[in-house]
Amino acid sequence: MRKLAAALTALVTAAALVLIGPPGPASAAPYVPQGSNRSVLNFNTHWLFSGDVPGGAGQAVGLDESGFVPVTLPYFRTHPHKGFPKGDFEAPASWYRRHFTLPAQYSGRRIAVEFQGVAKVADVYVNGTFVGQHKGAYTSFTYDITPYLNIGGADNVIAVKVDSMTRNDIPPEGGAIDYYVWGGIVRDVNMIVADPVHVDWTYLTTPNTNTVNARTRVRNDSAQSRSVTVVTQVVDATNNVVATGTATQTIGAQSAVEFAYNTSTIANPTAWHPDRPYLYTVYTQVRDGSTYVDEHKTRIGIRSIQFNKSDGKFYINGQALKLRGLNRHESYPYIGRAAPNRLQAKDADIIKYELGANIVRTSHYPQDPEFLDRADEIGLLVMEEIPGWQHIGNTAWQDIAVENVREMVMRDRNHPSVVLWGVRINESGDNHNFYTRTNNLARQLDPSRPTGGVRNFKGSELLEDVYTYNDFSGTAEAPTVLPWLVTEAVGHTSPHKSWDPEQTQVNTMRVHLNVQNTAAGRSNMAGALGWAAFDYNTTFVTPPSCQDYTCYHGVSDIFRIPKIAAAAYASQRDPALYGPYVSIASQWTPGVSSGTVYVGGNCQQVELFVNGASRGRINPNAYTSLPHPMFQFTGITVSSGQLRADCWIGGQVVATDTRHTPGAATRLTLTADDSAIKADGGDMTRVVVRALDSNNQVVPTNSAPVSFSVTGPGAVVGESPLALEAGTGAVYVKSALGQTGAVTLTASAPGLTSANVTVNTTAFTDPIVPAGAYTFGFPVDVNDRQSFVYAGSWQAVGDNQTFSKDYTRSGTAGDTATLTVTGNRVVLFGVQDPSHGSAAVSVDGGPEQTVSFQASARRGNVALFNSGSLTQGQHVVRVRVVGNGPVALDRATVVSAAPAVVAPPPPANGGNGQQGTLVGAQSNRCVDVPNSTTTNGTQVQLFDCGGGSNQRWTYTASRQLQVYGNKCLDAYGQGSSNGTTVVIWDCNGGSNQQWNVNADGTITGVASGLCLDASGAATANGTKIVLWSCNGGANQRWSLKTS
Repeated sequence: MRKLAAALTALVTAAALVLIGPPGPASAAPYVPQGSNRSVLNFNTHWLFSGDVPGGAGQAVGLDESGFVPVTLPYFRTHPHKGFPKGDFEAPASWYRRHFTLPAQYSGRRIAVEFQGVAKVADVYVNGTFVGQHKGAYTSFTYDITPYLNIGGADNVIAVKVDSMTRNDIPPEGGAIDYYVWGGIVRDVNMIVADPVHVDWTYLTTPNTNTVNARTRVRNDSAQSRSVTVVTQVVDATNNVVATGTATQTIGAQSAVEFAYNTSTIANPTAWHPDRPYLYTVYTQVRDGSTYVDEHKTRIGIRSIQFNKSDGKFYINGQALKLRGLNRHESYPYIGRAAPNRLQAKDADIIKYELGANIVRTSHYPQDPEFLDRADEIGLLVMEEIPGWQHIGNTAWQDIAVENVREMVMRDRNHPSVVLWGVRINESGDNHNFYTRTNNLARQLDPSRPTGGVRNFKGSELLEDVYTYNDFSGTAEAPTVLPWLVTEAVGHTSPHKSWDPEQTQVNTMRVHLNVQNTAAGRSNMAGALGWAAFDYNTTFVTPPSCQDYTCYHGVSDIFRIPKIAAAAYASQRDPALYGPYVSIASQWTPGVSSGTVYVGGNCQQVELFVNGASRGRINPNAYTSLPHPMFQFTGITVSSGQLRADCWIGGQVVATDTRHTPGAATRLTLTADDSAIKADGGDMTRVVVRALDSNNQVVPTNSAPVSFSVTGPGAVVGESPLALEAGTGAVYVKSALGQTGAVTLTASAPGLTSANVTVNTTAFTDPIVPAGAYTFGFPVDVNDRQSFVYAGSWQAVGDNQTFSKDYTRSGTAGDTATLTVTGNRVVLFGVQDPSHGSAAVSVDGGPEQTVSFQASARRGNVALFNSGSLTQGQHVVRVRVVGNGPVALDRATVVSAAPAVVAPPPPANGGNGQQGTLVGAQSNRCVDVPNSTTTNGTQVQLFDCGGGSNQRWTYTASRQLQVYGNKCLDAYGQGSSNGTTVVIWDCNGGSNQQWNVNADGTITGVASGLCLDASGAATANGTKIVLWSCNGGANQRWSLKTS
């Protein structure tokens, strides 16, 4: 969980605005955190999910949970990558439940839960009591749940009812929309623990580029007035404080005050720019009297932006920048929008580094905070807009849309990447009163950014600051008002699938090039964004634009694998900053490929070779207004063999692209985006599968059915078999909760050499909300064809509405299907139909239970049998056809017990100068600096307690453990992984030298969250002290003895 909650929202109260000045002087010292009662805990793990609760009372404290499946958030039902209507995943009531406990240390603090996205309506209950309802699939919301909790170890349960049906009363629905809104808890959930006096939100701007203008809202939820001081420190990338600001004000009981002040001047600030995205961290600390009680962390970039009304250009830091970008739908194969942070961040990387864009539009809704965090880090500009698609609803609908503006701007106004607010429903007609409201609210909440409103017709009333226009003319029309930004182009007017004929794909690339070339040549146009980065699932089935419930509008496919058209954007990146690029827009197939060959590249020259013979080295000669024009070779004879393009820069060949005439596929390859993922039960990485010929080239006509299997602590998410498209496809490898090790994915297909790839799962060290009374496990889906052993006349049947698009069917009495698994629960899924009958199901030879496969309407992927809790181990599930009609098995979910993930206790306040020896509970030996050395980097150890100065530690108010008066206990190299050595070092204020001495005896690193650990649980003299994941062991418990 990389990101912190932006706000802790409690009861709505009026807030006074207090203007404070002048600011204090800047400090050259390293940043030193002060005491804080704030904890942000990962609340994604150990949830239960059910798509159906009998009676609908899923909030009940004593609910029978035997029908629920353990999950890690974000999570919703899986589905094929195409070919399914939205009715397959819509549900009026899906329930999520989480049991948890809270330690006694949290007594007196405020506890809130932040949901970063639930589609579409969420009803939240705590311990059976209704807390609140949120409408809207794309914005974050937070509830203070303090009044409903049991503190001190008793079980609590939070239950969330999710309505994912079509909701015409909530944006973006109400009319036809060309994308799926999806359903479920689709983003992170966090628990925020804070002092009654705490930061509610902070809004930071840099109007003068060398000072930070801060507005901070502080709440006082206590029963008494408080004298509160806010201290803001701006910290650079080397952990040095470069500016400070402070303000003091009395806040009445149960009320809030907004502080407004400037920091001191930042000497020589480093600006944030798309090519140089430098970030500062702003720490907002709160003192209640003289005691530090809260610390809120925000990242910012110092930059200025302008869409100029005179010349139409976009400026950043006073320099004109032509915007060149793509639109992105937050939609993934198999998992919809329930994508973990790794995949969200990867999309930003693909758009910036692989597709060469400098801006992205979050069409047509606010997107995951992790995507924006990554955009900040890599310098990807963002136009962010409210949910909607052409339709404007009634007044109540419009009120929700206005609230969406508030939620979007409040959440994301500190992101330097966000440069434009989209406050108009995409492609809607004019509505003066409605859009006056949305524009006014955005400007009130964030005067530092302009507004835009996307329309697809000229002559629209301009209430926004920038005329944002969807231009499908195939070029970029001349602006009629300034500033002017093309927000969509190409898309549905030139759709193309990755397996379409070569010339279809080349023609689409040329339309994208024409738009970008025209925009680049219009000096008074801010820029243009193509539609779209990726193909996406849709409600539309209108060939050729959208088929199989998929819109084929992307320059990459739904798996994020680039098509030929991607070169129109990828070729425009700066080679000095992002490396050389060259790509031949041809598959080099006689009778198919053209003798006019386009080569995209950021090269000074390109030389083309046919079977080793040069056909000339040329300068760029097509679409010449682009920063990096295309290279067009004409009169080339297409012959079997090799086509090669060399990219020349500075008199050297710096990159090469080669095409061979495709041959027959001989083998598969697998490529994982990441070599390691976190063992949190939800993290996953994409694995791309390719069918290659003898020249190691993808065979674009190959559609082999690829089957996947996995070994180790993880699972594959995707279809198996998966029919390749243009010789490629992808699945995901997903981790198991709390289980580390090597996960090996194997891919096989008839007639092709198999492939495998290994992804390691590493320790999950995030502080989590401790699990409560339920024993959770890790679910693995197994397909009917691969995992059941069938006896009798069973038949495989293809069906797009089922898992992996198939099921196995029999209507013959006495036929059996046997599943042998290792776990502690088994759930069987099947297909129900009016013509179907029943089966008798038994576990481990026990009594049979009759299971009906009959329903009034046909339904796929339905949970029909749940074994309930079993002893962890091997079990045999037997399905026997009764004979009163067919039964159809789809898949099974097998739950295995997962090792406990022990949450670090809440951070304590710093010490008050206590001195003593640190004694291990297991060893009864002291933490010792060997031989009384004072050398930086000396690793500490266990040794018999002798009372020497090398064993005397002082716990300071800033949470340092000091020895000798000037050396600090230090996580070496700022390490945060298991096994990091713990050493002494000159005290420097770094967070790797700060420690929480906790009530349960553990000592945890502030930076790492890991526990101080006697290595290997050894007790002998000389045992080294390291960092390790907190596991409750006695070798991780210590006492500071002052005697």
